[in-house]
Amino acid sequence: MDQTRRQLQLSTATHPLTRRHLLCALASGLPALALPAAAWATQGVPGPQVARRWDSGNTLLAPLTAHGADVLFAGDHGLGRIDPAQALPVWHTAHGLSREAVFRPRVAGELVLCGGLDAIGAWHLARGDRRWIYLAQTQLGVPWATPEHTYVGDGHHMLCLDNASGTVRWRFAGTPDTLTAYAPTLSQNTLLFAPGNGLLYALDAGQGQLKWQLDRSHEWQYLRQLHVSGEVLVAGSYKELLYGISVHDGRVLWTFNAGNFINSHHVAGDTAYLWSPTGWVYAIDIQNGSVRWRHRTTNYRSALANWGPLMAELVTDKAYLYALDMNQVLHVLDRQSGEEVQRLVMPQSMRPTVVPFAGRQAMLASDAGEVLLVRW
Repeated sequence: MDQTRRQLQLSTATHPLTRRHLLCALASGLPALALPAAAWATQGVPGPQVARRWDSGNTLLAPLTAHGADVLFAGDHGLGRIDPAQALPVWHTAHGLSREAVFRPRVAGELVLCGGLDAIGAWHLARGDRRWIYLAQTQLGVPWATPEHTYVGDGHHMLCLDNASGTVRWRFAGTPDTLTAYAPTLSQNTLLFAPGNGLLYALDAGQGQLKWQLDRSHEWQYLRQLHVSGEVLVAGSYKELLYGISVHDGRVLWTFNAGNFINSHHVAGDTAYLWSPTGWVYAIDIQNGSVRWRHRTTNYRSALANWGPLMAELVTDKAYLYALDMNQVLHVLDRQSGEEVQRLVMPQSMRPTVVPFAGRQAMLASDAGEVLLVRW
């Protein structure tokens, strides 16, 4: 690990950050990318006040999920629900999965879903008692949940699970020897998903029948994140293009070239936000793909006060965009202008997840398995 850290320090001191750097850091187990200390000028930057801590019972936490005023967590041992006004979790239970929960919990009506590559299960949202477990036949992807159904990939199949029982209602086959790893999304009764075969599928969500498909295998293998806003699907490719696609027939309405692989793109209202390792956070108009604003995060000609790379998902509230970088600094940007209005150094090493709350506060997850409420 020390040699890997040293190689990253040398290579990124003079060259822009690439996907290889990020993957190398993750594979080596580094909690953050170790760039030269001069690159991250955080002296004098204030830290937030830790108002409360909760022990999750996990040593490794998945991203957190907001549910109203509460927060749901899951990890390598269990899952639970936290009311920020209470000193102890509302409930906390061992999930009994053979491996850690890797995706953030999903609320599905009266249930909360938790799982990873081998299995997905449902627990009662109010009480925490387990309802069912579905075991993977091959390998599970990231799910999309409604109150009645859960849509999740298993190998090259897309499944629709009945939330009342966990049984499979329908199954749609993609291309053998590919993985349906990334989450699908819904637009009314149309389920959209893009497995690793270069296709985008649109299915009837009730029956699993194909409505249309788009083949752009010459441009992408996967679409990594899918978000619907109105009649537009905003999709981030594994490479450098963000797409605006009609949910009705798969027509590509616009593309935006981020200059490097797209990470952490997020859709709120009529705007898509993304970070590119070229050194910018962008706000993109969903209707036409034009840039509303951009905020520089990295100036490769001058290392002073640059951000760390981003692995946490960008998140928003009504007024602000929140970006937690890998040097444990939380950046708060004005959603309308892109101006950075706050920069906060976290009190300890954090997992890549932020849940903002009103009143200048947020919930975060530490590398030590704690859930923290911070204020500034």
